[in-house]
Amino acid sequence: MKKQELIDAAIQVIQEDGAHQLSLAKIAEKVGITKPAIFYHFKNKQDLMMALTHFTVGEYEKIIAVEYEKISENDALRHVHAFLKGNLRQLNDSELIKVHAASMEVLVSNEEATAVWQDVYRRELGKMAPEIGEVRADLLSVALDGMWYGAMCGVWDAKRAEAVILYLEKIINQA
Repeated sequence: MKKQELIDAAIQVIQEDGAHQLSLAKIAEKVGITKPAIFYHFKNKQDLMMALTHFTVGEYEKIIAVEYEKISENDALRHVHAFLKGNLRQLNDSELIKVHAASMEVLVSNEEATAVWQDVYRRELGKMAPEIGEVRADLLSVALDGMWYGAMCGVWDAKRAEAVILYLEKIINQA
């Protein structure tokens, strides 16, 4: 049994039953182990939820970093373009959207998870603001947050996201 299997099971339970119904017993049942076996990897449910948060953040940041490396070093808006392209790539991945939705359920009820996402938000703004200014960086971030919310609710599709991101890039490039 690996930690990631338990995190994946937690994501499935949250998606199926909601975060309020998440229990170590349900996770154990999902992966076919005893509840005490979970404690080999996690000290408690809170520890597992933070692992889920860090996993989600890690996946998000990994994709942004991959997109950043694809962009020319001469691009004056390299961080901005990586942020937009990385988010679009993720908004096209229905499984990743489900992972983010599960993570957001944890975020709502967990101050430590909230702090982790606040740090991600500050880092992204810190990278984009020198390129386009704080207000435009906030605009991009809020627009993408809205797209993520729509994707998690099943009302936002990849074509619309791509069109909006292309329009945002056009606005940012003109300024």
